[in-house]
Parts: sequence; C-alpha cells; structure tokens
Amino acid sequence: MYDGKEDDLIKNLTKMKAKQEKAAVKEAELKAAKRERVSALVDETMPGKSAEDLLAMYDGKEDQLIKNLEKMNSKKLVKDKANKQQSVRQLVDETNPGKTAEELLTLYDGKEDDLIKNLTKMKAKQEKTAELKAIKQQSVRALVDENNPGKSAEELLAMYDGKEDALIKNLEKMKAKQENKQKDTLKSSKQESVRALVDGVNPGKSAEELLTMYEGKEDDLIKNLTKMKMKQEKTAELKASQRESVRALVDETNPGKSADELLAMYDGK
Repeated sequence: MYDGKEDDLIKNLTKMKAKQEKAAVKEAELKAAKRERVSALVDETMPGKSAEDLLAMYDGKEDQLIKNLEKMNSKKLVKDKANKQQSVRQLVDETNPGKTAEELLTLYDGKEDDLIKNLTKMKAKQEKTAELKAIKQQSVRALVDENNPGKSAEELLAMYDGKEDALIKNLEKMKAKQENKQKDTLKSSKQESVRALVDGVNPGKSAEELLTMYEGKEDDLIKNLTKMKMKQEKTAELKASQRESVRALVDETNPGKSADELLAMYDGK
C-alpha cells in the first residue's frame, strides 16, 4: 500500500502514536483524578474499606464507585446536619443566647459548625463566670460568719447580686476594722498587765517608760517582768526561810542579841 510512500506511512504512524500517547496521558490524568475523588469520599464516609481496596474492587468502574460513595456521603451529611442541629438545640437550652435554636439555625444554615463553636465558647464563658461567682459567694459567707454584719449571707448576696466584688470589699473593710479594734483591746489588756507587774516588782523604770521602750513588743516585756517577779518571789521565800532558821538558832544559843537585831545587822548576808 505504501510502497514508495514510506515517508507518508511513517508520518501517519507517528501521528497515530502521538494521538495514542496523548489519549493515554489524558486517561491517566482522569483515572488519577477519580482515585483522588474516591480517597476524599472514603475519608468523609468511612465505608469500612480503604480507598485502595475499593479501587481494586471497582477497577475500570470508578464512576460507579464514586456515584455510590457520593450517595453514601449525602446520607451522612443529612445525618450529620441533624446531629449538629440537635447539638445546637441543646446548647441553646443551656446558654439562653437571646434567640431560639430555630432562629439561629436559620441564620447559620450551612454554617452549623460555626454556630456550635460560638455557642460552645459562650457556654464555657458562662460556666467560668458561674464558677467565679460561686467562689465569691463562698468568700462572702465566710466573711459574714466572721463579721456578723447584721444580715445573713443570703440576704446580702441577694442585695449585691452581680456586685459581689463590692460586697466582699465592704466586708473585708469591716473585718479589718474589727481586727484593729480587737488588737487595740488586746494591747490595752497587755498594758494593764505591764502596769500591774511593774507595781509588783519595781524594776527601776516606770510602766510608761517600759511601754514606750517595748512598743509593739509588749509580750516580751510581760515575759521579762514575769520572770523578774518569779525570781523576786523565790528570793523572798528563801529569805523568809533563812530568817526562820536564824530565829530558831537564836532561841537555842542566846547570843546576847535578839534575832531581829542580828537579822538587821546581817541583812543581805
């Protein structure tokens, strides 16, 4: 047929080869795209078999496989949307965002994930606020127990609902005032103890001088004066015992002087 026209034959065959190669490339690209689509659908639908298993089973029938997976995905999307709508309704019941679940679902149709995210954030914020409020209420109850302000904790919490910080601040001021008053009362009591001890032991300085020197250290002053008092009492007891011994010995020995004369002569010796 092509005797003497070999160049034409080569030209035709080369064109045929190029056309076949182009068709093969296009077919490979199309098959790769279908494989990619199958993989994506398998990820979305999770049909129980891997994409490779399904592609092997449907080799040459990828279009049918994609159609089946798309049907499955459509059903899944419907089910997912119903589940998301249920989640939205539950979150709306918990958070009371100011709109009904149906109003929000209409507003966010097709964007249910964004709606759920927003409502979940709102719920977390509300829970944190409630937790913080509970802590503040507990602080109020503790302060009321300590201060006895004339109203119960529940009455005050009702009056200061949403203003718990101000209530706590007021109660803490009241507590500080009461503590200062108690400190003043305690300090006055210690000062009276010091004055009584000074009258008893005569330490060489007046009570007021010692209180000035030991300002803020009244406990140490009381401790020192108490030790001094105990030492003086012990010395007095010992001296009394010694005087009794002298009197007994004078009665026995008749040294020519009375016991009192001798004790006066030997006072401190």
